[in-house]
Amino acid sequence: MRVPSKSTAKGISERWPTTISSGRASGFNVLTVRLIREYPVLLIMESGDALAETDSKPPIKMVEVLGSRIHKTLFENAPKSIEEWVKCTQFFEAWGDVPVDLISLNSGRKQIMIESRGGSYRAEFSQWPVSGMRARMRSENNRVEWPVGGLSIEGLDIILFWKDESNSPDAEEVMFQHIASQDMVSATQLLERCGRALASVQEGLSAQWTGPSDSRAWNSSITKLEEATKSRTLWRAPFKPGMPAMLSLGKMSLDRFSESHDGVMRLRPPMCGASDAASRSRGVEWPALRDLAALMYNIGEITHGNVVADDFEKLRLAAIRGWSDHPGRRRTGGVKPQRALQIIGGGLSIWEYEQALTSKFDTSENSSPTSPRTDYILRNIASVQRKLFTIRIFSAVSLIGASSAFLGIIASILEPSQMSFSAAAAGVSVYIVMNGLYRFMAPKPESIFT
Repeated sequence: MRVPSKSTAKGISERWPTTISSGRASGFNVLTVRLIREYPVLLIMESGDALAETDSKPPIKMVEVLGSRIHKTLFENAPKSIEEWVKCTQFFEAWGDVPVDLISLNSGRKQIMIESRGGSYRAEFSQWPVSGMRARMRSENNRVEWPVGGLSIEGLDIILFWKDESNSPDAEEVMFQHIASQDMVSATQLLERCGRALASVQEGLSAQWTGPSDSRAWNSSITKLEEATKSRTLWRAPFKPGMPAMLSLGKMSLDRFSESHDGVMRLRPPMCGASDAASRSRGVEWPALRDLAALMYNIGEITHGNVVADDFEKLRLAAIRGWSDHPGRRRTGGVKPQRALQIIGGGLSIWEYEQALTSKFDTSENSSPTSPRTDYILRNIASVQRKLFTIRIFSAVSLIGASSAFLGIIASILEPSQMSFSAAAAGVSVYIVMNGLYRFMAPKPESIFT
Protein backbone atom coordinates (compact mmCIF):
# COMPACT_ATOMS: atom_id res chain seq x y z
CA MET A 1 0.00 0.00 0.00
CA ARG A 2 1.24 3.49 -0.83
CA VAL A 3 1.94 5.52 2.30
CA PRO A 4 1.35 9.25 1.99
CA SER A 5 4.35 11.46 2.29
CA LYS A 6 4.74 14.20 4.85
CA SER A 7 4.03 16.79 2.20
CA THR A 8 0.80 15.02 1.24
CA ALA A 9 -0.27 14.81 4.85
CA LYS A 10 0.61 18.44 5.38
CA GLY A 11 -1.38 19.47 2.33
CA ILE A 12 -4.44 17.65 3.54
CA SER A 13 -3.92 19.05 7.04
CA GLU A 14 -3.98 22.57 5.70
CA ARG A 15 -7.23 22.05 3.79
CA TRP A 16 -9.22 20.39 6.59
CA PRO A 17 -9.30 20.88 10.39
CA THR A 18 -7.07 18.52 12.33
CA THR A 19 -8.49 15.64 14.29
CA ILE A 20 -6.31 15.72 17.41
CA SER A 21 -4.45 18.83 18.50
CA SER A 22 -2.89 19.56 21.89
CA GLY A 23 -5.47 17.50 23.76
CA ARG A 24 -8.40 18.98 21.83
CA ALA A 25 -10.41 17.47 18.99
CA SER A 26 -11.22 19.69 16.04
CA GLY A 27 -14.33 18.51 14.18
CA PHE A 28 -15.32 14.89 14.52
CA ASN A 29 -14.30 13.19 11.41
CA VAL A 30 -13.59 15.57 8.59
CA LEU A 31 -9.92 14.81 8.24
CA THR A 32 -10.24 11.25 9.47
CA VAL A 33 -13.00 10.27 7.05
CA ARG A 34 -11.17 11.91 4.14
CA LEU A 35 -7.98 10.04 5.00
CA ILE A 36 -9.83 6.76 5.46
CA ARG A 37 -11.28 7.12 2.00
CA GLU A 38 -7.86 7.83 0.48
CA TYR A 39 -5.68 5.69 2.77
CA PRO A 40 -8.00 3.17 4.45
CA VAL A 41 -5.77 1.84 7.22
CA LEU A 42 -4.00 5.03 8.27
CA LEU A 43 -4.67 7.87 10.66
CA ILE A 44 -2.41 10.90 10.29
CA MET A 45 -1.68 13.08 13.28
CA GLU A 46 -1.42 16.85 12.93
CA SER A 47 2.35 16.92 12.82
CA GLY A 48 2.45 14.41 9.98
CA ASP A 49 5.23 12.56 11.83
CA ALA A 50 3.21 9.74 13.37
CA LEU A 51 1.02 7.17 11.67
CA ALA A 52 -1.38 4.83 13.41
CA GLU A 53 -3.53 1.97 12.24
CA THR A 54 -7.29 2.02 12.64
CA ASP A 55 -10.05 -0.45 12.01
CA SER A 56 -11.56 0.15 8.58
CA LYS A 57 -14.97 -1.31 9.52
CA PRO A 58 -17.77 0.91 10.86
CA PRO A 59 -18.63 0.18 14.53
CA ILE A 60 -22.05 -1.28 13.68
CA LYS A 61 -23.43 -4.72 12.89
CA MET A 62 -26.70 -6.41 12.01
CA VAL A 63 -28.40 -8.54 14.68
CA GLU A 64 -31.76 -10.30 14.94
CA VAL A 65 -34.14 -8.96 17.58
CA LEU A 66 -37.74 -10.16 17.92
CA GLY A 67 -37.66 -11.63 14.43
CA SER A 68 -36.31 -8.45 12.79
CA ARG A 69 -32.84 -7.66 11.47
CA ILE A 70 -31.71 -4.37 13.02
CA HIS A 71 -28.49 -2.45 13.56
CA LYS A 72 -26.50 -2.46 16.78
CA THR A 73 -23.45 -0.36 17.59
CA LEU A 74 -20.35 -2.26 18.64
CA PHE A 75 -19.05 0.03 21.38
CA GLU A 76 -20.41 -1.00 24.76
CA ASN A 77 -19.45 2.15 26.68
CA ALA A 78 -19.65 5.82 25.75
CA PRO A 79 -16.30 7.54 25.09
CA LYS A 80 -14.64 8.91 28.23
CA SER A 81 -11.99 11.06 26.57
CA ILE A 82 -11.54 13.18 23.48
CA GLU A 83 -9.23 10.55 21.99
CA GLU A 84 -11.86 7.82 22.50
CA TRP A 85 -14.47 10.16 21.01
CA VAL A 86 -12.44 10.67 17.85
CA LYS A 87 -11.91 6.92 17.51
CA CYS A 88 -15.62 6.13 18.00
CA THR A 89 -16.96 8.81 15.66
CA GLN A 90 -14.53 8.61 12.76
CA PHE A 91 -16.98 6.84 10.44
CA PHE A 92 -20.03 8.99 11.11
CA GLU A 93 -21.71 11.58 8.92
CA ALA A 94 -22.63 14.87 10.58
CA TRP A 95 -25.93 16.71 10.13
CA GLY A 96 -27.19 19.91 11.68
CA ASP A 97 -25.28 21.73 14.42
CA VAL A 98 -22.50 19.56 15.86
CA PRO A 99 -19.70 20.59 18.24
CA VAL A 100 -16.29 21.24 16.69
CA ASP A 101 -12.88 21.83 18.22
CA LEU A 102 -13.58 19.96 21.46
CA ILE A 103 -12.08 21.37 24.66
CA SER A 104 -13.39 18.86 27.20
CA LEU A 105 -15.63 15.81 27.39
CA ASN A 106 -17.40 14.45 30.46
CA SER A 107 -19.11 11.08 30.08
CA GLY A 108 -22.03 10.57 32.48
CA ARG A 109 -24.51 7.78 33.15
CA LYS A 110 -26.99 8.78 30.47
CA GLN A 111 -25.29 11.40 28.33
CA ILE A 112 -22.01 13.06 27.44
CA MET A 113 -21.33 16.71 28.23
CA ILE A 114 -19.13 18.38 25.63
CA GLU A 115 -17.40 21.74 25.81
CA SER A 116 -16.27 23.10 22.47
CA ARG A 117 -15.34 26.42 20.95
CA GLY A 118 -18.88 26.60 19.58
CA GLY A 119 -20.52 26.16 22.98
CA SER A 120 -21.75 23.43 25.32
CA TYR A 121 -23.57 20.32 24.10
CA ARG A 122 -25.24 17.24 25.48
CA ALA A 123 -24.69 14.12 23.40
CA GLU A 124 -26.61 10.86 23.63
CA PHE A 125 -25.49 7.57 22.10
CA SER A 126 -27.89 4.99 20.74
CA GLN A 127 -26.94 1.33 20.96
CA TRP A 128 -29.88 0.54 18.66
CA PRO A 129 -29.83 3.30 16.02
CA VAL A 130 -32.91 4.04 13.93
CA SER A 131 -33.99 6.69 11.45
CA GLY A 132 -37.01 8.96 11.72
CA MET A 133 -35.93 11.69 14.12
CA ARG A 134 -35.58 14.29 11.37
CA ALA A 135 -39.08 13.46 10.09
CA ARG A 136 -40.48 14.13 13.55
CA MET A 137 -38.53 17.40 13.79
CA ARG A 138 -40.80 18.87 11.12
CA SER A 139 -43.42 19.18 13.85
CA GLU A 140 -43.03 22.69 15.24
CA ASN A 141 -43.89 22.80 18.92
CA ASN A 142 -42.27 24.99 21.56
CA ARG A 143 -42.61 22.18 24.09
CA VAL A 144 -40.20 19.91 22.22
CA GLU A 145 -36.46 20.23 22.64
CA TRP A 146 -35.47 18.68 19.34
CA PRO A 147 -31.83 17.72 18.78
CA VAL A 148 -29.82 20.41 17.01
CA GLY A 149 -27.73 17.89 15.09
CA GLY A 150 -26.35 14.41 15.06
CA LEU A 151 -23.95 11.84 13.70
CA SER A 152 -25.32 9.02 11.58
CA ILE A 153 -24.42 6.04 9.41
CA GLU A 154 -26.60 5.29 6.38
CA GLY A 155 -29.36 7.52 7.79
CA LEU A 156 -29.33 5.81 11.21
CA ASP A 157 -28.85 8.25 14.08
CA ILE A 158 -25.99 7.03 16.27
CA ILE A 159 -25.49 10.22 18.29
CA LEU A 160 -27.85 13.16 18.84
CA PHE A 161 -26.83 16.57 20.15
CA TRP A 162 -28.67 19.15 22.22
CA LYS A 163 -27.38 22.58 23.13
CA ASP A 164 -26.72 22.65 26.85
CA GLU A 165 -28.14 26.09 27.60
CA SER A 166 -30.21 25.37 30.68
CA ASN A 167 -29.07 24.59 34.20
CA SER A 168 -32.55 23.56 35.35
CA PRO A 169 -32.88 19.99 36.67
CA ASP A 170 -35.01 17.46 34.82
CA ALA A 171 -38.40 16.38 36.14
CA GLU A 172 -37.00 13.11 37.53
CA GLU A 173 -34.59 14.96 39.81
CA VAL A 174 -37.35 17.30 40.96
CA MET A 175 -39.68 14.33 41.54
CA PHE A 176 -37.12 12.61 43.77
CA GLN A 177 -36.79 15.83 45.77
CA HIS A 178 -40.57 16.03 46.28
CA ILE A 179 -40.73 12.37 47.33
CA ALA A 180 -37.83 12.80 49.76
CA SER A 181 -39.56 15.81 51.37
CA GLN A 182 -42.98 14.07 51.16
CA ASP A 183 -44.36 17.05 49.25
CA MET A 184 -47.07 15.20 47.33
CA VAL A 185 -48.87 18.41 46.36
CA SER A 186 -45.87 19.68 44.40
CA ALA A 187 -45.25 16.20 42.98
CA THR A 188 -48.84 16.04 41.76
CA GLN A 189 -48.59 19.45 40.10
CA LEU A 190 -45.31 18.48 38.44
CA LEU A 191 -46.79 15.33 36.89
CA GLU A 192 -49.87 17.19 35.70
CA ARG A 193 -47.61 19.63 33.84
CA CYS A 194 -45.67 16.72 32.32
CA GLY A 195 -48.87 15.08 31.11
CA ARG A 196 -50.05 18.35 29.59
CA ALA A 197 -46.72 18.88 27.81
CA LEU A 198 -46.81 15.34 26.38
CA ALA A 199 -50.34 15.87 25.02
CA SER A 200 -49.31 19.17 23.45
CA VAL A 201 -46.38 17.55 21.64
CA GLN A 202 -48.55 14.66 20.45
CA GLU A 203 -51.11 17.06 19.01
CA GLY A 204 -48.33 18.63 16.93
CA LEU A 205 -47.00 15.26 15.77
CA SER A 206 -50.50 14.07 14.89
CA ALA A 207 -50.87 17.07 12.61
CA GLN A 208 -47.90 15.72 10.63
CA TRP A 209 -49.26 12.21 10.15
CA THR A 210 -51.81 9.76 11.56
CA GLY A 211 -52.92 6.37 10.32
CA PRO A 212 -55.56 3.80 11.26
CA SER A 213 -55.14 1.53 14.27
CA ASP A 214 -52.71 -1.21 13.32
CA SER A 215 -54.10 -3.95 15.58
CA ARG A 216 -52.42 -6.78 13.69
CA ALA A 217 -48.91 -5.28 13.91
CA TRP A 218 -49.38 -4.16 17.52
CA ASN A 219 -50.67 -7.54 18.66
CA SER A 220 -47.85 -9.25 16.78
CA SER A 221 -45.25 -7.08 18.50
CA ILE A 222 -46.74 -7.74 21.94
CA THR A 223 -46.94 -11.49 21.23
CA LYS A 224 -43.25 -11.52 20.26
CA LEU A 225 -42.39 -9.81 23.54
CA GLU A 226 -44.50 -12.29 25.52
CA GLU A 227 -42.73 -15.19 23.87
CA ALA A 228 -39.27 -13.68 24.30
CA THR A 229 -39.82 -12.90 27.98
CA LYS A 230 -41.88 -16.04 28.72
CA SER A 231 -44.59 -13.86 30.26
CA ARG A 232 -48.24 -14.56 30.95
CA THR A 233 -50.49 -13.32 28.14
CA LEU A 234 -52.95 -10.48 28.69
CA TRP A 235 -56.00 -11.06 26.52
CA ARG A 236 -56.47 -8.27 23.99
CA ALA A 237 -59.46 -6.86 22.15
CA PRO A 238 -59.22 -4.83 18.94
CA PHE A 239 -57.55 -1.50 19.70
CA LYS A 240 -60.34 1.05 19.62
CA PRO A 241 -61.52 3.72 19.95
CA GLY A 242 -59.13 6.66 20.02
CA MET A 243 -55.99 4.82 18.96
CA PRO A 244 -54.81 6.05 15.58
CA ALA A 245 -51.19 5.35 14.72
CA MET A 246 -49.04 8.48 14.85
CA LEU A 247 -45.41 9.59 14.87
CA SER A 248 -44.97 8.44 18.45
CA LEU A 249 -42.12 9.51 20.69
CA GLY A 250 -41.21 6.21 22.31
CA LYS A 251 -40.19 5.33 25.85
CA MET A 252 -40.95 8.61 27.57
CA SER A 253 -39.65 9.04 31.10
CA LEU A 254 -39.46 11.91 33.58
CA ASP A 255 -35.79 12.53 32.88
CA ARG A 256 -36.82 13.61 29.37
CA PHE A 257 -38.84 16.54 30.80
CA SER A 258 -37.43 19.83 32.04
CA GLU A 259 -38.99 23.16 32.94
CA SER A 260 -37.63 26.45 31.65
CA HIS A 261 -37.21 29.52 33.83
CA ASP A 262 -40.39 31.00 32.33
CA GLY A 263 -42.39 27.96 33.48
CA VAL A 264 -42.71 26.07 30.16
CA MET A 265 -42.41 22.30 30.51
CA ARG A 266 -40.47 20.85 27.57
CA LEU A 267 -39.40 17.35 26.62
CA ARG A 268 -36.59 15.68 24.71
CA PRO A 269 -37.40 12.71 22.46
CA PRO A 270 -35.82 9.50 23.79
CA MET A 271 -33.47 7.09 22.08
CA CYS A 272 -34.82 3.66 21.04
CA GLY A 273 -34.26 0.46 22.94
CA ALA A 274 -33.89 -2.93 21.25
CA SER A 275 -37.62 -3.70 21.04
CA ASP A 276 -38.55 -0.24 19.72
CA ALA A 277 -35.79 -0.43 17.12
CA ALA A 278 -37.18 -3.80 15.96
CA SER A 279 -40.65 -2.27 15.60
CA ARG A 280 -39.30 0.74 13.69
CA SER A 281 -37.51 -1.60 11.29
CA ARG A 282 -40.91 -3.11 10.42
CA GLY A 283 -42.43 0.33 9.89
CA VAL A 284 -44.64 0.10 12.98
CA GLU A 285 -45.89 3.35 14.49
CA TRP A 286 -47.80 3.48 17.76
CA PRO A 287 -50.78 5.34 19.26
CA ALA A 288 -50.48 8.34 21.57
CA LEU A 289 -51.57 6.22 24.53
CA ARG A 290 -48.36 4.21 24.32
CA ASP A 291 -46.25 7.31 24.99
CA LEU A 292 -48.48 8.14 27.96
CA ALA A 293 -48.23 4.55 29.21
CA ALA A 294 -44.42 4.77 29.04
CA LEU A 295 -44.56 7.86 31.25
CA MET A 296 -46.95 6.13 33.67
CA TYR A 297 -44.67 3.11 33.80
CA ASN A 298 -41.67 5.32 34.61
CA ILE A 299 -43.62 7.08 37.37
CA GLY A 300 -44.28 3.61 38.81
CA GLU A 301 -40.56 2.78 38.66
CA ILE A 302 -39.61 5.96 40.50
CA THR A 303 -42.29 5.74 43.18
CA HIS A 304 -42.26 1.95 43.72
CA GLY A 305 -41.70 1.37 47.43
CA ASN A 306 -41.26 5.11 48.05
CA VAL A 307 -44.88 6.30 48.36
CA VAL A 308 -48.02 4.75 49.81
CA ALA A 309 -50.69 3.30 47.51
CA ASP A 310 -53.12 6.23 47.88
CA ASP A 311 -50.45 8.79 46.99
CA PHE A 312 -49.28 6.65 44.07
CA GLU A 313 -52.79 6.60 42.61
CA LYS A 314 -53.06 10.38 43.01
CA LEU A 315 -49.75 10.86 41.21
CA ARG A 316 -50.90 8.67 38.34
CA LEU A 317 -54.21 10.52 38.17
CA ALA A 318 -52.38 13.85 37.95
CA ALA A 319 -50.39 12.82 34.87
CA ILE A 320 -53.49 11.31 33.25
CA ARG A 321 -55.57 14.41 34.01
CA GLY A 322 -52.91 16.70 32.54
CA TRP A 323 -52.81 14.59 29.38
CA SER A 324 -56.55 14.10 28.91
CA ASP A 325 -57.59 17.69 29.73
CA HIS A 326 -55.27 19.23 27.14
CA PRO A 327 -57.28 20.68 24.22
CA GLY A 328 -57.35 18.84 20.93
CA ARG A 329 -58.39 15.39 19.72
CA ARG A 330 -56.01 14.75 16.85
CA ARG A 331 -53.91 12.43 19.02
CA THR A 332 -56.98 10.27 19.69
CA GLY A 333 -58.50 10.35 16.22
CA GLY A 334 -61.33 12.73 17.09
CA VAL A 335 -62.38 10.73 20.16
CA LYS A 336 -62.44 12.37 23.58
CA PRO A 337 -59.13 11.56 25.29
CA GLN A 338 -61.03 10.41 28.39
CA ARG A 339 -62.86 7.82 26.30
CA ALA A 340 -59.65 6.62 24.66
CA LEU A 341 -58.32 5.79 28.13
CA GLN A 342 -61.18 3.35 28.84
CA ILE A 343 -60.14 -0.23 29.24
CA ILE A 344 -62.76 -1.78 26.96
CA GLY A 345 -60.73 -1.01 23.82
CA GLY A 346 -57.40 -1.74 25.45
CA GLY A 347 -57.11 1.72 26.93
CA LEU A 348 -54.06 2.68 28.94
CA SER A 349 -53.71 -0.69 30.67
CA ILE A 350 -52.72 -2.71 27.60
CA TRP A 351 -49.91 -0.28 26.86
CA GLU A 352 -48.64 -0.27 30.45
CA TYR A 353 -48.53 -4.04 30.16
CA GLU A 354 -46.64 -3.70 26.88
CA GLN A 355 -44.19 -1.30 28.55
CA ALA A 356 -43.50 -3.84 31.28
CA LEU A 357 -42.76 -6.47 28.61
CA THR A 358 -40.57 -4.01 26.71
CA SER A 359 -38.66 -3.10 29.86
CA LYS A 360 -38.09 -6.75 30.73
CA PHE A 361 -36.88 -7.54 27.23
CA ASP A 362 -34.62 -4.50 26.92
CA THR A 363 -32.99 -5.09 30.31
CA SER A 364 -32.35 -8.71 29.40
CA GLU A 365 -30.68 -7.55 26.17
CA ASN A 366 -28.43 -5.27 28.25
CA SER A 367 -27.86 -7.97 30.92
CA SER A 368 -29.46 -5.72 33.54
CA PRO A 369 -31.78 -6.78 36.38
CA THR A 370 -35.54 -6.43 35.93
CA SER A 371 -37.08 -3.52 37.83
CA PRO A 372 -39.49 -4.20 40.73
CA ARG A 373 -42.20 -2.31 38.84
CA THR A 374 -41.93 -4.72 35.90
CA ASP A 375 -42.16 -7.71 38.22
CA TYR A 376 -45.19 -6.22 39.96
CA ILE A 377 -47.13 -5.60 36.75
CA LEU A 378 -46.39 -8.97 35.19
CA ARG A 379 -47.10 -10.79 38.47
CA ASN A 380 -50.58 -9.25 38.66
CA ILE A 381 -51.67 -9.99 35.10
CA ALA A 382 -53.96 -12.83 36.26
CA SER A 383 -56.06 -10.54 38.49
CA VAL A 384 -56.27 -7.90 35.75
CA GLN A 385 -57.32 -10.63 33.33
CA ARG A 386 -60.24 -11.61 35.56
CA LYS A 387 -61.41 -8.00 35.79
CA LEU A 388 -61.22 -7.60 32.03
CA PHE A 389 -63.15 -10.81 31.45
CA THR A 390 -65.95 -9.74 33.79
CA ILE A 391 -66.42 -6.23 32.45
CA ARG A 392 -66.28 -7.39 28.84
CA ILE A 393 -69.16 -9.77 29.54
CA PHE A 394 -71.16 -6.80 30.84
CA SER A 395 -70.19 -4.78 27.78
CA ALA A 396 -71.18 -7.57 25.38
CA VAL A 397 -74.55 -8.09 27.09
CA SER A 398 -75.22 -4.34 27.03
CA LEU A 399 -74.62 -4.33 23.27
CA ILE A 400 -77.07 -7.23 22.88
CA GLY A 401 -79.61 -5.24 24.89
CA ALA A 402 -79.07 -2.17 22.71
CA SER A 403 -79.57 -4.28 19.57
CA SER A 404 -82.77 -5.80 20.98
CA ALA A 405 -84.06 -2.35 21.86
CA PHE A 406 -83.31 -1.05 18.36
CA LEU A 407 -85.04 -3.99 16.66
CA GLY A 408 -88.00 -3.75 19.03
CA ILE A 409 -88.44 -0.05 18.24
CA ILE A 410 -88.29 -0.74 14.49
CA ALA A 411 -90.85 -3.53 14.87
CA SER A 412 -93.10 -1.23 16.93
CA ILE A 413 -93.02 1.36 14.17
CA LEU A 414 -93.68 -1.11 11.35
CA GLU A 415 -96.20 -3.31 13.13
CA PRO A 416 -97.12 -2.18 16.63
CA SER A 417 -97.85 -4.99 19.07
CA GLN A 418 -97.51 -5.80 22.73
CA MET A 419 -94.61 -8.14 21.98
CA SER A 420 -92.62 -5.51 20.06
CA PHE A 421 -93.10 -2.93 22.81
CA SER A 422 -92.04 -5.49 25.43
CA ALA A 423 -88.96 -6.45 23.43
CA ALA A 424 -87.93 -2.82 23.07
CA ALA A 425 -88.49 -2.12 26.76
CA ALA A 426 -86.57 -5.24 27.78
CA GLY A 427 -83.69 -4.34 25.46
CA VAL A 428 -83.46 -0.83 26.88
CA SER A 429 -83.53 -2.19 30.44
CA VAL A 430 -80.79 -4.72 29.73
CA TYR A 431 -78.65 -2.07 28.07
CA ILE A 432 -79.03 0.40 30.94
CA VAL A 433 -78.31 -2.19 33.64
CA MET A 434 -75.38 -3.89 31.90
CA ASN A 435 -73.82 -0.62 30.74
CA GLY A 436 -74.12 0.74 34.27
CA LEU A 437 -72.45 -2.39 35.67
CA TYR A 438 -69.70 -2.10 33.09
CA ARG A 439 -68.97 1.53 33.99
CA PHE A 440 -69.11 0.72 37.70
CA MET A 441 -66.90 -2.38 37.49
CA ALA A 442 -64.36 -1.13 34.92
CA PRO A 443 -61.14 -0.19 36.71
CA LYS A 444 -60.11 3.42 36.35
CA PRO A 445 -56.92 4.09 34.37
CA GLU A 446 -55.14 5.46 37.44
CA SER A 447 -55.93 2.39 39.55
CA ILE A 448 -55.48 -0.55 37.18
CA PHE A 449 -51.88 -1.34 38.19
CA THR A 450 -51.79 0.07 41.72
